[in-house]
Amino acid sequence: MSIHVHKTGLNKTLGQKSASIVTTNLVGNWDPSTGIETAYWDNQVSSGNNLRRFNSIAKSNSGNCHYWAFDGTDDYLGPASSGYGGSAFQVVLTSAFSLSQWVKWDTGKEHNLFGFNNGLSWVFRVEIGVTTANKLTIDSNPNLGDPIAIDYTFTDDTWHYVTVTYDGSDDFLVYVNGSFVGGGSITEAPWGTADMYIGRYDSNYTDSTIRVGKVHVYNAQLKNSQVRQNFLASHVINNTRVYGATYTA
Repeated sequence: MSIHVHKTGLNKTLGQKSASIVTTNLVGNWDPSTGIETAYWDNQVSSGNNLRRFNSIAKSNSGNCHYWAFDGTDDYLGPASSGYGGSAFQVVLTSAFSLSQWVKWDTGKEHNLFGFNNGLSWVFRVEIGVTTANKLTIDSNPNLGDPIAIDYTFTDDTWHYVTVTYDGSDDFLVYVNGSFVGGGSITEAPWGTADMYIGRYDSNYTDSTIRVGKVHVYNAQLKNSQVRQNFLASHVINNTRVYGATYTA
């Protein structure tokens, strides 16, 4: 495993708010307040596969801020199936991709942002607090290779827009609120096509005090400017009610 040195220029947080997220190569777009069905949430990308609601996971809101809430026992969003939203949403892990999610963090808890299962085993995940308290870890083919540990501490009771990008070879980059915070390489890089889960990895489930907002998935590695655009498009810097940095759900 190798670690990328932080690039000063990538940590800038200036910029004008964009009206919308990047749509080129967008394959997954879910909003807790939109596309709510009895058994699943609609993918807002036309003809895109949906995410099935498992157990008691539900949308909640406080003011204008909508989010998914978990029971901490067995709640998660996962592969749709016949009668439950269609077909499973999958990501080709051997090619470039980008995964983004709004998360309201709770210190000392655990959250499985993204987990992937190829039908035979769990092969890839992005998590906060499972391996290292309040920090993010990327793990490909667990127990075979060294995970990437990101030296960024998530702030308690605060919303973060987390993005992980992959170049299709070995290298990952991580951004929080539109700014680069670290990255690294995994020689046992992800492989195959796998079903995507949110809030679950194997028998590990997200804690009940974690909140999850909008989710964006791309079949390409986004540039820093594009990650920044997506953050600005779903964040209101002077409004604590819409994924604002000081908003507490």
